[in-house]
Amino acid sequence: MFLEIILLLLGISLCIVLGANNASACFGATFGGGFIKYSRAAGIAVLGVVSGTVIEGFKLSKTVSGEILNFFGVETVLAIIVSSFLVMVIATIFRLPMSLSEGVIGSAVGAGLGFGFNVNWNFLGFILLSWVIAPFLSAALSILIYKWISTVSLHVKNIFTLNYFYGKAALVLSFYLAYVLGANTVGLVNGIFNVFPGNLFLGALIFSSSTAFGMYFLSRRVTETVSGGITGLGVSTALSVQLSSAVTIHLLTQFSVPVSITQALIGGIFGVCLAKKIVFMRRKAVKSILAGWTVAPLIGMLIALGLASILKP
Repeated sequence: MFLEIILLLLGISLCIVLGANNASACFGATFGGGFIKYSRAAGIAVLGVVSGTVIEGFKLSKTVSGEILNFFGVETVLAIIVSSFLVMVIATIFRLPMSLSEGVIGSAVGAGLGFGFNVNWNFLGFILLSWVIAPFLSAALSILIYKWISTVSLHVKNIFTLNYFYGKAALVLSFYLAYVLGANTVGLVNGIFNVFPGNLFLGALIFSSSTAFGMYFLSRRVTETVSGGITGLGVSTALSVQLSSAVTIHLLTQFSVPVSITQALIGGIFGVCLAKKIVFMRRKAVKSILAGWTVAPLIGMLIALGLASILKP
């Protein structure tokens, strides 16, 4: 019972950090663009992440325990959660873009190998392929969406009407991005704890509420820092990136594939930059992002493998 409480607290901590780090992606454009106050933007995102986890989070509840691994126990949960938590710490120290989803998947593989469980390599390969496709899919969608928004904007002569449209669209997208974050990443974390006796719905409420707490109370500084970079792209560009990212994540959620919201956003930014024929980003930044995406699952796998070797009876 004591071990279960510790694991639950670690899971809650993971989700709190997740909410604090990803809030800027969900409503940075809305807040940075001056469309809405921080408290209201955060409140809308809170509703989104809770709704997404409760309504569609179950779609990733079997991704680890059922799809990737055929057997699950308390020791498995311990190895996955602790290694995922350490991946977050390491990524923060080295200032690498962190993906909790990728860290969890890597940790699950490491735990499975360490405990001697069967790993579903076919499904794992499908996930890895989806991670490669996700940024390109988001990029393609962002190009189409940007062109559509640009066309619509040209036909709107009244600037006040156009700003009203942008404001309402930004609010809806803030909710939608938080919704898919809950359905995808928070649903993935909740699924790991499904091994314990209890209700999956109760877990969805606990972990989505933890993510919401991080969003509302701990994200303001990060959001203020990041929002300038988002709105610097332009309002129509920011909306295109957000919508393409949300659609990409939502689509992959239907196939039980966990995907990083940052991955989708970077793909969306790349797409609109192609559409506007401007330079995407510096080579150093690209290397840092690619390193983060690659290192997270590998380090998670190695740490979980070591923990499983220690915990194995």
